[in-house]
Amino acid sequence: MDKILYFPTINIVKSNWLMGSLFYWDKIGSIVPIEFLERPELLDDHMRMLVEVQLIEQVVPENYIWEINNFEKSFMDFIDKNEIISKKVRMLRRGTVLNGKDEVYPSFNIHMGKLDSIGQELVQRGLAIKQRSWYKVEGYTASNFMTYLATVLGTLTDYMPITDSYHQMYHFLPLEEGDLPHVLKEQLKSKIINNVLPIPKFIEDPYDIYRFKEKYYDSLKGFRRFVESFIQDLEHLSENQQGKRLELFTEQAKDEISYITDRMKDYRWRMLDFASICSLGSSALTLGKGIIEQDVVDVASSSFGLMGAFCAALGKEKLIELERKPLAYAAILNKQFNVSKR
Repeated sequence: MDKILYFPTINIVKSNWLMGSLFYWDKIGSIVPIEFLERPELLDDHMRMLVEVQLIEQVVPENYIWEINNFEKSFMDFIDKNEIISKKVRMLRRGTVLNGKDEVYPSFNIHMGKLDSIGQELVQRGLAIKQRSWYKVEGYTASNFMTYLATVLGTLTDYMPITDSYHQMYHFLPLEEGDLPHVLKEQLKSKIINNVLPIPKFIEDPYDIYRFKEKYYDSLKGFRRFVESFIQDLEHLSENQQGKRLELFTEQAKDEISYITDRMKDYRWRMLDFASICSLGSSALTLGKGIIEQDVVDVASSSFGLMGAFCAALGKEKLIELERKPLAYAAILNKQFNVSKR
């Protein structure tokens, strides 16, 4: 799988994350409502330019979610059984969430093309407000929904859901809300490989990226496979063994990193930086295996979290497919992981 589907936002913010993703993945998709295809001026200038030079593909949710009979029910069952959201509803009644006072999860606007009938269900529960083509959704609910949507769409389109936000990665793990972000950081610490992907800090013409990828496709793909193989190895090692394996990987990667760096300098991209990568595979898939092994029908119960909703929507077979892909949830990181920008 060489295609990634970015979430949670439509426009992808300029960052090391975006630059690294543009170079090291064959395709980047963004979840874009059909209205934006009809009115491309709704995209920000940088995003529109990346779409025009075919560096980003627009994945239209309206083309897919209607195919899923349980799309609404699976998510709303998760919402109705989630203790954290029940607490949010009580906060909403006091007017402390949609007014922007929830510091961890501020309210978030989601286009109606993504929500479909879920939008009205959230309004009825007091978790959203309709505003023309958008719903203003309570932040924790919105964050869960965008993770759910990206996972469902990724499965249907053979894109790998990927994010630059702890808030989204968090929903795949069996953690309590209060654990964010420090416990999640601890869980991911051994899975972060620092400063491994050479990237330019700035490129004036995005089409130069397209030309570079075409010319050095085999080298970039080979390096990505090398990194993927290393991360897959980590999944089977103890914590002590992981440190030694990382040292070996760092030494083995030097030549390939130098080669790609020199090729970038040939393009006069003198200001080079190095991004890091992170795999969330084992943590998420441990929970996934628990769902697969369950005989009970109620996989959308709160104990299974969002992965249970995903399983209820598309079936255990799709979750088994994810289990076979240990890089199902991976991210290219900034030096400081994005914990606030939505």
